[in-house]
Amino acid sequence: MYKAAKTVITIFHDNCKGAFALMSVMAAALFYSGCSVPDTTFSISGTMDNATGKTLYLYEMGTYERELIDSAVTGPDGSFSFAGSIENTRFMTISHNLNSLILIVSPGEDITVSADIDNMLLTARINGSPESELAAGFNRRMAHTHRVLDSISAVYRNSRGEASAVIEAVREKTRREFNAEADRMREFTIDFINRNPGSLASMMALYQQIDGENFILNSTGDFRYYIKVDSALMINYPDLEYTATFNENVRSMREQMELRQHRESMIGAGAVAPEISLPGPGGETVDLSSLRGSYVLLDFWASWCPVCREEIPHLADVYDRFGNEAFEIYQVSLDRSRERWLAAINDLDMGRWIHVSDLEFLGSPVVALYQIEAIPASFLLDPDGVIIARDLRGEALEQALAQIFE
Repeated sequence: MYKAAKTVITIFHDNCKGAFALMSVMAAALFYSGCSVPDTTFSISGTMDNATGKTLYLYEMGTYERELIDSAVTGPDGSFSFAGSIENTRFMTISHNLNSLILIVSPGEDITVSADIDNMLLTARINGSPESELAAGFNRRMAHTHRVLDSISAVYRNSRGEASAVIEAVREKTRREFNAEADRMREFTIDFINRNPGSLASMMALYQQIDGENFILNSTGDFRYYIKVDSALMINYPDLEYTATFNENVRSMREQMELRQHRESMIGAGAVAPEISLPGPGGETVDLSSLRGSYVLLDFWASWCPVCREEIPHLADVYDRFGNEAFEIYQVSLDRSRERWLAAINDLDMGRWIHVSDLEFLGSPVVALYQIEAIPASFLLDPDGVIIARDLRGEALEQALAQIFE
C-alpha cells in the first residue's frame, strides 16, 4: 500500500512537473511573441508590358530628396522584383526614363504591380498595399486629366492665327472644355480627400497641379482640406517625417493666412491707405497723405516691368482727362536703378504726375506694407485717403473716374 501510494504520489508529482514544464514553455512562447522583432521586409514584384530587358529603378523618397535603393532588369516577359527592409511607411517610385509609378510601402507588404512601362501612371494596377492602391487610383485619374487637357491645349494652340469669328469660337470652346475638365478633377480630388483623409495618398493629392502654374486645390480657398488631412495623418502616422513636415507646412500656411488677413484689413476696401513717405526724383520727400482732398491713384510699377510700361498710355489718358479735377496719380517705382527710373519717366512722358521711389527694388518696405505680389498694382483712394477700389486698369479705371467726376 505504501509503495502503491508512493507511486500515485510520484505519478501526480511527475504530472505536475510536466504541467509546470508545459506552462513554462507556453509562457516563454507568449513572452517571445510579445517581444518579437516586427517584420521590416517588403517586396515589390510584377510585370511591365513592352519591357523586355528594361532597367527599372526603385527610389525611396525623403521629404526633400530621393535615394536609389535598388534596380532590376525586366525578364523576357517583363517580370521584375525588388526586395528590401524599411522601418516605417515610405513613399517610393519605380522609374524608367521619364516614367514613374508612385508607391506608398509599409513594412511587411508583398506588393504586386502590373503596368505599361511607357505609361505607368495611367495603366498601373497594384495589389498588396492599401496605400499604394489608393495612390495608383488617384494618379490614374490625374494622368487621364492631363491627357485630356493636353489634347484641348493642342487644339487651342493650333487655333492661333489671324483673328476671325470662327477662330475665336474655337478658342472659346477650348477654354470652356479646359475649365470643365479642371473642375471635374477638382471635384474628384475633394471627394478623394473626404473619403480618405488619413491616407498619405491624400497628402500627395493636395500637391498635384493642373499645369505648371496652377494647383488643383488652392491653399488659401481650400485650406480646410489641408487641415482635415493634417489632423487625420497625425493620428494614423504620428511618427513619420512626412507627417511632421506636412504639419509644419500647414501651421506655416495658417500663420501666413492670418497675417494676410490682418494686412488685408489694413489695405482692403474701406481702410485708410497706410502712409507712404518716399523721395521724388529731386530728392524731396512726398507724403501720400499730403494729397488728402483729392482722389488719388496709388500705382506701383517699375521701369523693368513690360506690363507696367504698356499700362502707362492708359494712365496718361485718364490723367489728361481728369487731372484738372481733384485727381492725382502717386506712382511708386520698385526700381533699383535711379538712372533707369528717371529715363523711363522721361521716355514715357510721365512727368505730369507724382513719382517716388526708395530704389530698394522688391525689398522696399512699401512692398510688404501693401502686400504687393505682382506689378502693376494700384489702389484708388477717396479724398479722405480711404481705399475704394484696387487694381483698376484701362477702361475700368476710366469708367470708375467718370462715375466720380461726371
